[in-house]
Amino acid sequence: METLELKREKTRELSIYDFFVVLQVEWVQADIRHRIYRSEKDKKYWERVKEGKEMSIRKIAERNSLPTIFDDPYIKNDIDKRVFQTSSYPLFTYKNAEMKAELEYLDLLFYYYKGSAVRCELPDGSLKQGRITAYQPFDALLTVTIDNVCLKVPVTKTIRTDF
Repeated sequence: METLELKREKTRELSIYDFFVVLQVEWVQADIRHRIYRSEKDKKYWERVKEGKEMSIRKIAERNSLPTIFDDPYIKNDIDKRVFQTSSYPLFTYKNAEMKAELEYLDLLFYYYKGSAVRCELPDGSLKQGRITAYQPFDALLTVTIDNVCLKVPVTKTIRTDF
């Protein structure tokens, strides 16, 4: 008797541990999007994404006795370092070019949304707090009001502080 064996194609060629790390990075990125996106529909979507990733993370952790970003501050710090830069916007990852085309503009737009609190490194090396007054995604500069003065500041020297 012949049997038909169905094999499921893997979508990723990663070890369980590497996949586990990627899931945690993706959870942090979904958490950022959940906090910065403005519409209730987007917030609910990213909340569902976070919940799904958290379930997967916890299942893998339980099966393999691994610490996670949810229960180990050292792991959380390590994963955060992979996403957050010391200045500039977080490092978002995209599954493919189509996803990047859909999300990259929105990630930048909402991360540097008008009125958001930021910390900027000025040309003299000092760090100042301010609020974004203007930004166009993919521009190298954004306008920040610091002490009632509007300044053009490089995106690479600016990080959000209010989320």
